[in-house]
Amino acid sequence: MSDPLIVDEILQPSETPLKALYRHAYEQPDATALIAGDDVWTYGRLANDVARLSGGLKRAEVLPGDRIVLVVRTAPLYAVFMYAAMITGAIVVPLKTEFKAIELNELLRMQRPAVFVYEADLQDVVSEIDPELLRDTQSFLADDIGMRSWRCLLDDESAKDVALPVDIDSVFLLLATSGTTGKPKLVAYNQRVMSYVVGARASWNITRDTCMVGNTPVAHASGTIGMLAALIAGCREVLLKRFDADAVLDVIEAHGATMVFLTPFLCLLLIEAQRNRPRDVRSLRLCVVAGDACRPQVATAFESTFGIQLRNIFGMTECSGSTTFGYDHRLIRGVPGRTRLVGTDGLPVAPGEVGEMQLRGPNLSLGYWTGPGVVVNNTQDGWFSSGDLMEESVDGDYRFVGRRKDLIVHNASNISPVEVETELIQHEAVEDAAVAGAPDDVSGQRVVALVKLTSAATSDISAAGKVLEWIKSRIAAFKVPERIVIVDVIPRNALGKVDRNEVTRIVMCHSD
Repeated sequence: MSDPLIVDEILQPSETPLKALYRHAYEQPDATALIAGDDVWTYGRLANDVARLSGGLKRAEVLPGDRIVLVVRTAPLYAVFMYAAMITGAIVVPLKTEFKAIELNELLRMQRPAVFVYEADLQDVVSEIDPELLRDTQSFLADDIGMRSWRCLLDDESAKDVALPVDIDSVFLLLATSGTTGKPKLVAYNQRVMSYVVGARASWNITRDTCMVGNTPVAHASGTIGMLAALIAGCREVLLKRFDADAVLDVIEAHGATMVFLTPFLCLLLIEAQRNRPRDVRSLRLCVVAGDACRPQVATAFESTFGIQLRNIFGMTECSGSTTFGYDHRLIRGVPGRTRLVGTDGLPVAPGEVGEMQLRGPNLSLGYWTGPGVVVNNTQDGWFSSGDLMEESVDGDYRFVGRRKDLIVHNASNISPVEVETELIQHEAVEDAAVAGAPDDVSGQRVVALVKLTSAATSDISAAGKVLEWIKSRIAAFKVPERIVIVDVIPRNALGKVDRNEVTRIVMCHSD
């Protein structure tokens, strides 16, 4: 059931990020802000290094609007650069460490950064970047020591005198969209919008006693906004450079962590790790799940393993999960007047009908950054079209149906891959499944599927046929996969979302 309190509380902004940081540094300078392994950052230390870096950036002639590109894993240095950008007027751009040189070339060509910081173990990739793109760029390593360390930018004198910016409406952050198709877009945020995004978390009751697990890459909206939410609240966040289920559980036990963000797939990994080696996780009170449809089996297994329900949110880089929330793993509720479902004609649909989710409000991003000083509005009449298909109940709850771009159109019939996947995993031999649409000259698209069998199942040449025959009795004929391929691993991206392009490619590579 949806949380009735959220609708009212979501309308209020938090403090702006920089103002909150310096308030906490004044009121509780010795309180822990960020933990990275054995390295503990207090609010006093964080604010001090932010001031030193802002001075160093000015000394290095980094100007307002200049881009600072960070190809780094989740670590305190990211927070330092974010807040220093707010002071100097520069713009921080976190990029995925998984990117190859050709992908970085495309993004760097757009940005022409003034500063470029990257992980030392990515040197081989960085060496393949077009040198012309970094010709006027100051490059540093994410290491804390060495002649090329980012800490070389810190200015000792600047810690004594910090002038807070007066313009909270200037862009300080660009987040690259994480879609699996098409070219990435750079989504722009300023402090004012971010205060509304974080303010929407009020109903989660994040206080100074909260301890978050920062297990999401900062190049993803959830990683960056989770970190800002913790620092605005004045609580602790324990940072992990990479997601590892055992490491997450160890952090919860060792630090008494109370809050974690996961995708449904990462929930499965956490469940398995806890069952293999139980930890004391009684401190955990909130697990937010987002990023993909959460299957009932996952929610049930999580609750039985950890003793708490998954809380579902709907979010994307452009709205950052700050418009719709819910308690149920399947249902969310939006703010009246700020969410609606529309049909292909752009008109609102009736309860019970599937429509595309549209959003509006001060917690939406500014738009897409396309060049220095240029941010293109991504709304129409104030409404942002999410590309997500949902169904609204008479009670006002929304149920996720699927992504519009993932929808399979077979002989003019629309098929949700999520619906077919949900049925496939009901089979006792199926552990995981992924469904996609393969191009077809006659029908437009045909339904195809990858299936991962359970460890107890017999994997032989007949396994796929048995699953196929079984599902024919459970869903309409036009939804039944025309081809099922048994695989060892379902292809997913860094956040655990199904890579449907890869699903199609794998199936098509298997000859009939």
